Amino acid sequence: MGRMDQVNPYCEALYFTAKFHFQMVKGVCLGIRSGKLGNVDCNQLDVSHVETQKVYCRYYNCLREEISNSSYQSIFFPMNVIRCPRRIGVKYMSISFNSEEIPQEPIPLIYRVFETPIHEVSVCVGSIYGSESKWLEVAEFIEHYKLIGNRRNRVDRDPIRIQNNRLAVYLLQINECHQRSKHHSKWVINVDIDERLFILNDKIKSVGSLLSGYNDTVAEVGFAIRRIQKTEKLPEKYESDEQIISEMEFLKYNVSSPVTWGAYKTIYRPEKIAAMYYHWVYQKYPGTVAEYVKSEVALFRHYRTTEKNILGSGWLTDPNYKNFSIVPEETKFAEKLKENVLKKIKYVYDQRVLYCEEIAQIPYEEYKEFGHDIFNCTF
Repeated sequence: MGRMDQVNPYCEALYFTAKFHFQMVKGVCLGIRSGKLGNVDCNQLDVSHVETQKVYCRYYNCLREEISNSSYQSIFFPMNVIRCPRRIGVKYMSISFNSEEIPQEPIPLIYRVFETPIHEVSVCVGSIYGSESKWLEVAEFIEHYKLIGNRRNRVDRDPIRIQNNRLAVYLLQINECHQRSKHHSKWVINVDIDERLFILNDKIKSVGSLLSGYNDTVAEVGFAIRRIQKTEKLPEKYESDEQIISEMEFLKYNVSSPVTWGAYKTIYRPEKIAAMYYHWVYQKYPGTVAEYVKSEVALFRHYRTTEKNILGSGWLTDPNYKNFSIVPEETKFAEKLKENVLKKIKYVYDQRVLYCEEIAQIPYEEYKEFGHDIFNCTF
């Protein structure tokens, strides 16, 4: 085992210096919950942390007692990520901004350094923001990626309702998902809820097959995009099968921009990159490369809202998105996706009436105490 304060040779104590601009919204601060930092005031996360701000990794044994002489001086990069070497005998960790400071309550470590990734492909989905109802879009998104071979999606669970903070929090979320995916998923698709990967080559049956030809030097694979005009809001609630079919984005919208590499999207190897930007890898480890897929083979369709006065509005005036044309989805894939989405929506929302008389005796006592709303039953 060695001494408890010994640094494990297999560690990731890596340093970087880069100009990674983190813009705090003037006069507005949003508290952040991080699995690495706990509850952190965002005033502590300014641009100085991105380059050379010192921070100390603090190590604890199974009794939550700090291991003597074990603290490690590190830095923030990128943004809210702190890199700490693994140490033998450590069960809990915390951080502090100087070596003498009383650190925050230590949190338990979770073993995630698998010999081989347990998932071939995962999806990291950006923050869901704004006031528009997203239940149908979420169902479409998940069923779409399941159809192309993905079985694991990670969606930021906290909707971002403060529009001006979206970009800052979005980058924090991207970093969070990147770090959690290391050694856990071989590839990560970095997308928003309104972006779908389409495989256009009939010989390629899944996203795993699409990526299988790349060797271990490839850290990211880039894809061109088409922007599809989404001209209306999604429905607030489920009403009928006919409503769902008429409102599915991939069936309703097909006015498309030409293929463009502006704001292209990325699938990346999480252990081979150092930092992500919004759409692509910001910094790769030495010895790795990026590859780019021809748009005839695969691309992303971005169902981008045309609503005005929201974050990202005005994109229709961008010269990259002129000369729109009708580009329908491939019929066989669309029919299967429609079937799967409708089945999932009906399973969740189209429930039969529960009559109160059907409720067993013990739950019925709770019904009498708390009222029928707890079971949503009908007499």
